[in-house]
Amino acid sequence: MSERKLKAWQEAGLIDAPTGERIRAWEAQNSKPLGLWALIGLGALAIGLGLVSLVAANWDAIPGTVRLAIHFVLLIGLAGFMVWQARNKPLANGYFHDALIFILAALGLTFFGHIGQVYQTSSPLWQPLALWMLLFTPLLLGFGRGWLAAASWIGGLCFTAFQHWEWISTTVPVLYLGLVSCLPAFVMALAAVMRGKSARSDFWKRLEQLGIVLVVWGVSGFQLFYALSRSSEYKEAVQVGGVQALCLVLSAGVIWMVRRTRSGQATAAILAAGAVTLLVAALFAGGGSLGGGILFMLFWGVIAGAALYAGWRIVFQLAVAVLAIRLIILSFELASDLLGSGLGLILAGIATLGIAFLAVRISKRYAPKDDAA
Repeated sequence: MSERKLKAWQEAGLIDAPTGERIRAWEAQNSKPLGLWALIGLGALAIGLGLVSLVAANWDAIPGTVRLAIHFVLLIGLAGFMVWQARNKPLANGYFHDALIFILAALGLTFFGHIGQVYQTSSPLWQPLALWMLLFTPLLLGFGRGWLAAASWIGGLCFTAFQHWEWISTTVPVLYLGLVSCLPAFVMALAAVMRGKSARSDFWKRLEQLGIVLVVWGVSGFQLFYALSRSSEYKEAVQVGGVQALCLVLSAGVIWMVRRTRSGQATAAILAAGAVTLLVAALFAGGGSLGGGILFMLFWGVIAGAALYAGWRIVFQLAVAVLAIRLIILSFELASDLLGSGLGLILAGIATLGIAFLAVRISKRYAPKDDAA
């Protein structure tokens, strides 16, 4: 909070002098020295890169068993330090706490790769990833507090699942792709249930937010894929789209039941809209740019409406921007010549200005607050 703003508020009569002093005291006590933390992080990064360079320079001269032993000692040492820290003086800083968890998980993941390098073993990538997920899921889900731990876990889960699907894609039904692609929706349902039962509700909220980002990204991508599919892929598209729609509807139902808030209802509505648009896109696979563009804009229109209902100001603004950009792209896709491109751009520009005008009017009328719940 800047001193200039506080003085301006006092002069405007918005706050009195005692209130201004209390705000100053609170800001001083709860301020985050980002510059100092950035400097500390830069120094730690320099030390880490220096150590890596020293080891890399003599890597071949170090016996493999010695390297593995050092790696294992580092892994156990950091785990022991975290246990000691948790018992004697729990870390109040969630960022530092999650950073330690992330480093420990990264050491564990690279340890499996290190074993393969030393003993010249080979295996499908999903196998060491699955073992890592099995060993470190209790750590990440049981002790994570914020974005870093949540992103590490959901990222590892999705990447492992897609690696497994790619490995067996020639021997299993295509329906498996529908299940794998909807893992973020299942994670959202789990996070919604745990938010009301765990003392670390912020962590589960972050996990749910990451899940909805992946779901929206996935639905948008699959809509494009279905629109550009060939007629020979129609049957597979319908199967995958049907599984995806069912998974999204089930997740939406769970979230709707356990989170009776505007935010929960908006989240469930986005999942339901994703299910409907994906199913329609799959049923009319190969429909071309126009149909795909319309479905895409309908989906993002629901996101904008849900964000307005829940009070997600930034999400609402992002959805409006995506709609405008997609409309301009659609004008290029439909144009067959330079004249058509020009007319399309003019119409798209007029429509974009209209969307912006409506967005501003709606924002001013309903004034959605930045509710991140």
